[in-house]
Amino acid sequence: MNKNMKVTTTARHCYAVAYTNYLRSGNLDEATRQVAHDIYVNRGTSPGTQQGDWQEAERITREWPHTITDASQAHLFDKALAKTRQWLKELELELGFNNPNDAYRALRAVLHAVRDRLPVKECSEFAAQLPMMIMGMYYTGWTPMNKPEKIRNMDEFMDRVAAELPSGMDPMRITQGVISVIERHVSAGEIKDVRRNFPEHLREIWEEAARPASR
Repeated sequence: MNKNMKVTTTARHCYAVAYTNYLRSGNLDEATRQVAHDIYVNRGTSPGTQQGDWQEAERITREWPHTITDASQAHLFDKALAKTRQWLKELELELGFNNPNDAYRALRAVLHAVRDRLPVKECSEFAAQLPMMIMGMYYTGWTPMNKPEKIRNMDEFMDRVAAELPSGMDPMRITQGVISVIERHVSAGEIKDVRRNFPEHLREIWEEAARPASR
């Protein structure tokens, strides 16, 4: 595999959010900052420096302007948008919503609660299986500091979900619906890893999702 092919593969799969944002905006500096942040997150406790992360990010993004065409921009952006719409439509049907805005808020609330309970490495591995645009929403407001957060019981987890939901939505019902959709698209192995990173008293969240949600 030549260097350009390696760069393109890395861009599309390991640093998908930065790559998508670059396709949309053309801002290579901002994309490089995003990749440097991803490198920092993914190396965890491995040795490294901010300068080293930045140099590696520059190496990865340097070839992007030469490997991206107008056609590839349109194709990749349309593909990412189509996958996001598919997830939202499935969630609308799962929860009986009649608009994608409610589905988006529901998905965001549950993903953020799950995300904050995961160790940094598992958080990024789970994110890699999300559609690129949903991955961007997943990471919004996230930092690797003090993760995973301590959530002592189911009520606390539901409070986290409810904090990002419109008034009147049942957080347990929303969580059941969102997890049901996630399990259709994320590999069984990754779902198992996510569940394993939840304490035993919170794993029932996933068991509840396997039961029919009340409509």
